[in-house]
Amino acid sequence: MIKYLYFLTFFIIISCSILENEKFIPKEKLVNILIEMHVLEASIDNLNLSKDSSMIFFKMREKEIFEKFNTDEETYRESFSHYFFEPKELDEIYESVIDSLMLYQQIK
Repeated sequence: MIKYLYFLTFFIIISCSILENEKFIPKEKLVNILIEMHVLEASIDNLNLSKDSSMIFFKMREKEIFEKFNTDEETYRESFSHYFFEPKELDEIYESVIDSLMLYQQIK
């Protein structure tokens, strides 16, 4: 839960305004990206790397995730910022993410 708060705080700081008339990542696609991001974060935490090494590894893998979903970091951040200022939509997104991660954890 604390990681969730850090994650949201990070995006609040980066995105200070709501972007109008921009194309955003659809909710379903964003859910899948966030699931992969959270799984990546957990797997890196389990490696017990230094903070610098963890950040470098995360950035490399994050880029691979963006490529997999045919998006880029800027579009991802703009989309997250958009949904952040739409609380009902963000709740729906994270409800799906949490449900999927709980299922993933049970299967794993």
